[in-house]
Amino acid sequence: MARPNLISNACLPVARVAAYVAGYALIVLSLLITYDVIVRKLFDASSIGTDEIGGYIVAIMAAFGFTYALLQDAHTRIDIFYQWLPERFRLIANFLAMSGMAAYACFLAWRAWGTLDESIAFGSTANTPLHTPQWIPQSIWLLGLVLFAAVAVLLLLHAVWLLVRGRSHQVLQFYGPKTLEEEIEEELLDVDALDSQPSSAVSAQGDRHD
Repeated sequence: MARPNLISNACLPVARVAAYVAGYALIVLSLLITYDVIVRKLFDASSIGTDEIGGYIVAIMAAFGFTYALLQDAHTRIDIFYQWLPERFRLIANFLAMSGMAAYACFLAWRAWGTLDESIAFGSTANTPLHTPQWIPQSIWLLGLVLFAAVAVLLLLHAVWLLVRGRSHQVLQFYGPKTLEEEIEEELLDVDALDSQPSSAVSAQGDRHD
């Protein structure tokens, strides 16, 4: 679970919707693959375009997933020595990490735009039986990467704004890597949520019978 702040609270609903859509798209892909396997086994035939569609879904899902992972603090941070660093060096480490993430996200979006621009200019289509115009999946892919870049830059600007206002403790709280205690607490909350689901379902069924 992300540590809430002004930017994450504003961006998380959009990222969550995108993550849900990507998840359902992955379910659709799983159904297509299942159908393809069954048809090949029983009728010695196959559907057209499953591999191609699967590639588009995975690429788009990853692009939108980057933003959700960023807001959930799910991107990997190497923090072996972080907890023993003085506050000033922890601030520097966080700034470098966030700057690197924002720069990389912007680079991805820039190169994706270049790829889309070339596809539009040359009227590129997939070298497959579907002959999919490449600008269609690439546009959605680019949208996911632009969202990732925008959120990464907003988080960086928010951290800089907090730092300029002398609120360095909030920079460490919002944008530092999670401590071991925080990770343990989140795992315990997830376990408690899973344990409470069966009992609530049983209670709901009892209420309906009453």
